[in-house]
Amino acid sequence: MNRSWPIQLTDHVTVFGNEDFRHYLVGEYQDMLIECGVTASAARFAEQLSDAGRDAPDKLLVMHAHFDHVCGIPELKRRFPNAEVLASSAAARVLDNPKVIAGFFDQDRKVAGYPETGASGANAGCSERIAVDRIVNGGDRIALKGGEHLELIAAPGHSPCGLAAWFEKDRVLFVSDALGFQISDDMIFPVFFHAYQAYIETIERLGKYPAEVLAFPHERIWRGKDVKAVFERALFAARNVREEIVSAADEGRDLSGLKAVLFDRFYRGKLQIYTPENIRLCVDLLVRRSLQDR
Repeated sequence: MNRSWPIQLTDHVTVFGNEDFRHYLVGEYQDMLIECGVTASAARFAEQLSDAGRDAPDKLLVMHAHFDHVCGIPELKRRFPNAEVLASSAAARVLDNPKVIAGFFDQDRKVAGYPETGASGANAGCSERIAVDRIVNGGDRIALKGGEHLELIAAPGHSPCGLAAWFEKDRVLFVSDALGFQISDDMIFPVFFHAYQAYIETIERLGKYPAEVLAFPHERIWRGKDVKAVFERALFAARNVREEIVSAADEGRDLSGLKAVLFDRFYRGKLQIYTPENIRLCVDLLVRRSLQDR
């Protein structure tokens, strides 16, 4: 879908980036950036921001510490050195680990489809650590310049350090990867890489918010009556895959064969911006977490 970016999502939320990696500016003064993306998408965001004549954000919110949500931070800090990086205490520990960060930037360089800015750009992989300026956690309310607040919500399951965010003023719920990856409008890749039961509980908890807009970091943004259906789809996808894995294990079937089936099922469409080895690791985690939580 060809679009002109940025997009005014609601009165106080603007979307930058593209369908693969979205960056959200929030608040009357657009001082909070939600989702930091990869190196290439961060560079694109900065260029779009400049073209739109917008001011730099004051705060950069880390939704969880996976490479496609944090590798844009060094590029953003290079462009906006006064911006404050906010992350949960668990995410901050991950971002302070040089070995983990090296692996993150290896994947950052391999993101498909970004030749124009290149995930292999000059800034990619330059950081041994990603510094966090302020620790925030679920339950915190972050004050914005216009007098609004952003409520942070603990969202484990996909990642132990996961956060979601509720912007009550515009009824926008930022879910990050808590509901899975949208391969298409009707197919979700369940991503309970941390814990299956926590993943289900997070989806159920987020579903209780009176959201009018459901803001994902990748692919489709949902509005109105479609919001409830997305939660139902996310729950069905997770439960269905977990049941398939547990049944196969109980029947003594070859789990390596099942992993190949799951990889072939999900590694399609926009999920192919990630490397095959990355998604194979994801499938391994789904099998492991499904069997742990029996």
